[in-house]
Amino acid sequence: MKRMLLALALAASPTLAEESKPVATQVGEAMRPAAEAYGKTMNRLVNEYMAGASKGPLGDAARANLKAQDQREREANRGVRRTMKECIKPGNVIDDDVKECIEGLRAKEW
Repeated sequence: MKRMLLALALAASPTLAEESKPVATQVGEAMRPAAEAYGKTMNRLVNEYMAGASKGPLGDAARANLKAQDQREREANRGVRRTMKECIKPGNVIDDDVKECIEGLRAKEW
């Protein structure tokens, strides 16, 4: 961990010299994206473990958390929204796939 911090500080040193913030603050800001990614990954791993290992309230909560996280990720990566006419299935079928197509969460594959 110390080596990683040192390498990060050295890599960011040209940027650090230009700013008037304390070095520790600059290093913390440089590390923030990596720390957030690590935290998100660990949270997902714990939820996946609890969802598979527990059949009680903890497992139910973990499954709900995973479902909500997947929904947030799909919405963050949302594509172009479409009209009902563009997304409707043959035979004028409207289902969850069509709804997701309208919201830009799914590509039209039918």
